[in-house]
Amino acid sequence: MAIPTSRKTLKIYLAHTLRHKRDFWVVMIAAPIAQFADDFIGPILMSHILTILAFANADHTALHLSQFVPYVAGIILADIFQLAAWNRIVRSVWRLEEQTMQDLSNTAFRHLLTMSQRFFNNRFGGSIVSQVNKFVGSYERLADGLMWTLYKLFIGFVLTIAILVKPAPLYVIGITVLAALYIYAVYRLKRRELRLNEHWSEAENKKTGQLADSITNIAAVKSFAHEQLERKLYRARAQAVTDASLHTMRYTMSSELFTNSIQRLIRFTSIFVSLWLAVNGKVQVGIVYLILTYTGSIMGRLWEMNGFFRNLNRVLGDAREMTEILGTEPEVREPANPEKAHFIRGDIAFRGVTFQHSDDGARIFQNLDVHIKPGEKIGLVGPSGSGKTSLTYLLLRMMDIQKGEIQIDGQNIANVAQQDLRSHIAYVPQEPLMFHRTIMENIRYGQLDASDKQVTSAAKMSNAHEFIQTLPQGYDTLVGERGTKLSGGQRQRVAIARAMLKNAPILVLDEATSALDSESEVLIQDALWKLMEGRTAIVIAHRLSTIQKMDRILVLEKGTIVEQGTHRELLRQQGVYAKLWSHQSGGFIET
Repeated sequence: MAIPTSRKTLKIYLAHTLRHKRDFWVVMIAAPIAQFADDFIGPILMSHILTILAFANADHTALHLSQFVPYVAGIILADIFQLAAWNRIVRSVWRLEEQTMQDLSNTAFRHLLTMSQRFFNNRFGGSIVSQVNKFVGSYERLADGLMWTLYKLFIGFVLTIAILVKPAPLYVIGITVLAALYIYAVYRLKRRELRLNEHWSEAENKKTGQLADSITNIAAVKSFAHEQLERKLYRARAQAVTDASLHTMRYTMSSELFTNSIQRLIRFTSIFVSLWLAVNGKVQVGIVYLILTYTGSIMGRLWEMNGFFRNLNRVLGDAREMTEILGTEPEVREPANPEKAHFIRGDIAFRGVTFQHSDDGARIFQNLDVHIKPGEKIGLVGPSGSGKTSLTYLLLRMMDIQKGEIQIDGQNIANVAQQDLRSHIAYVPQEPLMFHRTIMENIRYGQLDASDKQVTSAAKMSNAHEFIQTLPQGYDTLVGERGTKLSGGQRQRVAIARAMLKNAPILVLDEATSALDSESEVLIQDALWKLMEGRTAIVIAHRLSTIQKMDRILVLEKGTIVEQGTHRELLRQQGVYAKLWSHQSGGFIET
């Protein structure tokens, strides 16, 4: 399983790299030229110098320094050229990596935005952030290894063979066979190490998730005095990371002992072959120098390759989870040819809707039929798990039905792009979370082109303006991560202001007043009714006082509408709703 995922990772990286062909090909073409000037011209010229010196000594011929000037000049010019060339290549590699990492970040974020609400409910937010960062950062480490280790090894090997194949064919055959055996051995050993690194990376992600979970819920940790429990849980995660790391280390060191032995064999073989060729008059001393120099260079590259494969395993392990997410199809699919939404009146119809959760198979609705007239105000009540929130999620296409059809103004919402659909619905969830931005920006999220005056007007309608003015920077006050600087009621009022500003034909309120005290709730009720004027509204509420003035109230139990009618009609039926009202009103039943 690990290998196919690794191939997918490499395929994704390559596709994003090739978006920047100019820098890619500059690197691919310029690197061999620069490396030839850097690693090969100097030794070639030095081999000529050594050969001249050897023949002169053998023949007792007088030498003049001027004879070596062209060779020394060539070495100097090659050195200057390679400095300039590598400078240009490094710039291109740097730019290529940064642009590709930017593309990878955008791809990961864009894909995450297509995931369903259930996808995020089943994962730690901190772990997802960690997976994205590892996925993007792994590309840089991989690209550096491929460029500065593997590609340079390949170039060096090809140039070595090209230069020495004619004067020393026996050496070329020997070094090629041994290098191939070495690479194959490293590949086989590192395949198992890849699985160890994936386990190591998974342990690190769980550690990050545990840390994020504890920090996010720090108020609960402190209020329940469970610091010791959280320390214990985190310590276990940290220990798992250490165990995975040490397990990987033991295997890595054992495998490197074997590969190092092969390297030593290659080095000794090159020395023996070069000496044998020289002693038997097969090559000149300059060629022996080239053999030893190039072998040393190849040995260095092979040693670096060992580290590259170790790093490659860690890179692929780190990228694995995000690669799997990128290969996960969105639970809610976009239509192949989306229709333009024509939602003006706000007529909503659930026709024969069947829905069950795919993860646990729990069925929520079976052939549900609901019709909400344009401008009608609907209240949804019922015990937890009755399907109230699921109904609104299906309308927003946060989840998809298995059977039936949901229509708005006679148009099947499954045929409309999700973003287009949701742009026509203002939604205030039970626990509205704020962005770590200013209050002005949080409210303006409902309508990005709204003026400051429009934002202020919405805040006044939602009864938020008064408390905002008391804040140190007013509307420019940063609300903190997830709005932690605001009280629950303040966050809810900001969320309501945001919904007001959106000015959508359909309004969905999921316990929108649940976090408000009684005084704030009374003040906001009038604003909510103003907001609902001329709009179709669906309001979920446990506080029945919130919805008693609704045009119609639907009572849900286990995904079935067991009662419906106005507040007074339902009280007269003396059924489920009447019992709920009696419980909340202290036994008083209106008639």
